[in-house]
Parts: sequence; C-alpha cells; structure tokens
Amino acid sequence: MLAMTHGATDDDFFGHFQAPDENDVVIVPVPCFANEDGFGGSRTESSFTAEYYYEMVYRSGGDSAEEVIASFEKDSTNFILQSDLFSSPCSEVEQRQANSAQGISARPDDQALQGISCSSISGDAAAGTDCLVISGAFEVFYDDNGSGSDALKQQFEEAIKNGINNGGVTISHPDIVEVEAVPDPTGNVRDKDDAVGPSNISAGPGDDGNNTPLIVGATVGAVLIIGAAALYRSRQAGASASSAAAPASGADTPGADV
Repeated sequence: MLAMTHGATDDDFFGHFQAPDENDVVIVPVPCFANEDGFGGSRTESSFTAEYYYEMVYRSGGDSAEEVIASFEKDSTNFILQSDLFSSPCSEVEQRQANSAQGISARPDDQALQGISCSSISGDAAAGTDCLVISGAFEVFYDDNGSGSDALKQQFEEAIKNGINNGGVTISHPDIVEVEAVPDPTGNVRDKDDAVGPSNISAGPGDDGNNTPLIVGATVGAVLIIGAAALYRSRQAGASASSAAAPASGADTPGADV
C-alpha cells in the first residue's frame, strides 16, 4: 500500500489537466469609458460632428439642469464608445481598420433649447418634474480611406437615437426620469439648392452655370449699339438740313443789295 501511495501522481488524485484550445476560450471584452473630459479612444486627423435632439424629464429641485444634462451626455458617450461602431477603441495593439471610428469626444456640450416645449414626453409640476428639449452633439474621430464621413456619420446619429429610445443608454443620474430622442424641433431644414444657386455663375455660355449675366450684358450692348446708330442717323439728318439751308441764304443776299 505504501509503494502504491508513493508511486501515485497528482493526475491520479485530481484528474489529468489539459489546457483548453484557444477557440474554446471565451474572451470577455472590457468596456471602454470616457475620461473626465468626455473623451475615449484615440484621436485621428479626420473627424465629424454627429448631431441629434432629445427630450428629458428630470426631477427639479436637486442638481441644476446643466449638471443633469452633462451627466446624461457622458452616459450617451460611453454607450457609443462601447458600441460595435468602434473596431477596438481601448486597445492600442489591434490594427486599426480603415474608415472606422477610433475615438469620441462628448464635445460640443449638449444644450437646452430655449423657447421650445417638449412634445413627446412631459414633466409634471405637481410631481416636481420638468421637461427640457436638448440639442445633443459629439465629435467622432476616424481613419479616412477617402470615401468621406457621410455614411459613418449617419450610422452614429442613428445609433444614438436608437440607443436612447430603446433603453440602450444606461442612465446614471438619479434625477433623470425619462429621455426620448426626437426629430429636429427647430424646423431649420437647409435647402441644398441654395448652396449652388445664386453663387454658381458660369464664366462662359457653354458651362452649366447661370447665364443671366451674359444675357443682360448682351441686351445692354444691343441697346447701346441701337442708340448709337440712332444718334448717328440724327446727326446725319441735321447735317443734311444745314447743307440745304446754306444755298438759300446765299441767294437772298444779292437781293438785299437791290
């Protein structure tokens, strides 16, 4: 019995240990959080500003509205930073993908809009709550591969709207009761034609610009030519009349001497 005991190994008592295959290891991603300045990830040369609007019901009487908004702004920044819109914002080892987001800044600050009332949700004065309409924005830094930022910007704006309305944004401030993303309440819709209308003046008639100056110029030139011709004819008529009057005056002179 003693010989058997001394001849036993750890595997005989605890079972044989086999290292798991790398494909069987579940890697739990570490969530990224913005720093105290509202920045997370890495900064690149290219960036764009995502804009959106939301209404917020909060308990008045505690922290100021500015403090409540700033708290939610950081919550929304962390939500975006932890989304799949970033390749790997917290890792400096992984190779960055072209035209993908690499960092986010909570700036510019979210601002409550003055003179605009909530239309989707509402506060209750009796319950000590108030509602604000807020203009939200954040800056995204990305690696540009030459295709521009329009598509990526749209993805971020849709992501934050869906995150707010679907409960994806974790609200940390205890005074926030409800938040809902809304369309632009200011009604400031830019007419794209205005950007290329009056200022798009062509240098020649063959270009696709505005030929109005050429038409006006040609019209003015024609008027000047016609006016000059009329003046010339008028002067010619006056000269002919003077020539005809000269012989008559000369014939009367001898008669006066009689």
